Amino acid sequence: MAQKTKKNKLLRYQRIHQNLTEQQYDYLTERHVIRPTHPKYAVLDHFSHLANNVYNQGLYRARQALFKGSWLSYNKLDASLKQSKRQKDSMIYSSMNNVHLVQQQLKLVARSMDSWNKARKAYAKNPSKFTVRPKLPKYRTKGGLSTIIVDNQTVKLRQNGYVEIPCMDKFKVKLAHPETTSIQEVRIVPQNRRFIVEVVYKTNQITQYKPDNGRYLGIYPGVNNAFTLATNVPGITPVIVNGKPIKSINQFYNKQRARLTSLHDRLGQNRSSHQLASLDFYRNQKMSRFAHEASKRIVDFALSHELNTIIIGKNKGQKQRSRMSKQNNQNFIGIPHQVMINLIKYKANLAGIVVIQHSESYTSQTSFLDKEEPIRENGNKARQRKGLSPIKRRLKRGLYKANTGQLINADVNGALQIIKKVVPNAFADGIEGIGLCPVKWSLRF
Repeated sequence: MAQKTKKNKLLRYQRIHQNLTEQQYDYLTERHVIRPTHPKYAVLDHFSHLANNVYNQGLYRARQALFKGSWLSYNKLDASLKQSKRQKDSMIYSSMNNVHLVQQQLKLVARSMDSWNKARKAYAKNPSKFTVRPKLPKYRTKGGLSTIIVDNQTVKLRQNGYVEIPCMDKFKVKLAHPETTSIQEVRIVPQNRRFIVEVVYKTNQITQYKPDNGRYLGIYPGVNNAFTLATNVPGITPVIVNGKPIKSINQFYNKQRARLTSLHDRLGQNRSSHQLASLDFYRNQKMSRFAHEASKRIVDFALSHELNTIIIGKNKGQKQRSRMSKQNNQNFIGIPHQVMINLIKYKANLAGIVVIQHSESYTSQTSFLDKEEPIRENGNKARQRKGLSPIKRRLKRGLYKANTGQLINADVNGALQIIKKVVPNAFADGIEGIGLCPVKWSLRF
């Protein structure tokens, strides 16, 4: 029975690996920050307000139609606003001086309604898959800002790598890759009293994925240890990416934000102050820089050791179910693990490395040195039922004790077990020479 399960897991891995090698990044994204001192900041602010109004008007019509028993698709929604413009009872359709900008907002409304409808049907079939009942999309804050979507019919690619939007007072940014020949779209995202301009452009390249050479890199995410890297290749020292700097930044952010919001509340002021916006922006930028630096170093590590497959542990919904102490909960939930994992996937795939994300259940409860499979039958509750002692072999944070008494770093144990969980025969040649004592990377970001 065990051999059959192992064979099924191996076949599943081979199928997943094959599917991932067909994945291509047709488009990449470049980000630019527009601060209030930029000469076109006021223009972006004006159009972002207009986009907010268009979205709310479109959502109002879609919701009202639903309450009356009909469904407004994108085409019907667009026709409804066009008719209002012709009848001159609402001029929202011409408010942005560009039909395409308005239509992009209406498409967002249609997508939001479609997503809600699909979620509603899925909830009716199986409510256990959801934490709460799906609710209708809500209106955006009146007088607030919304993301502006500019399609490739509106945006223009000029000489020397400039991207220009003529209808927005000829707003333009210079690309870091002037060799770009095709723009897919531009997203202008309001964020912390700044605008993030995301230019999505065609890559003009095909990723050639590296073959499965039997050399795997397991990654175990955490908090103090942001990422722990271990491999099934003898002689390679495991690595821990130090997560204490971003934990410290997150703690500083939480304290400062609590202090400022408390001060604003006592003075009866609005919480959307310049100080809070700057604090949010600082924290987000720091997290982003750490994520980029960590993902770059991890991919370089994989390339330098010819580790053609990366396996990352992740448990779906673990942050929603988190029941730690208040401080640990705050640290764990405040660190954007999935954003960092997505960056690892993104950069690794561009380098031709396949990345598999898999549930890490029972990887921290089972022992790599004792050659245990990371399954429920070897977990802590199973050991308790069997009368085995000790029930929990993780002695303290960062230390795991095998049945033989040998000690191993707990996160290294988890990283090695996540490899075994996905590729059952990864250690078919034994565990002789597998690195167990990690070194620590402290990143500059």
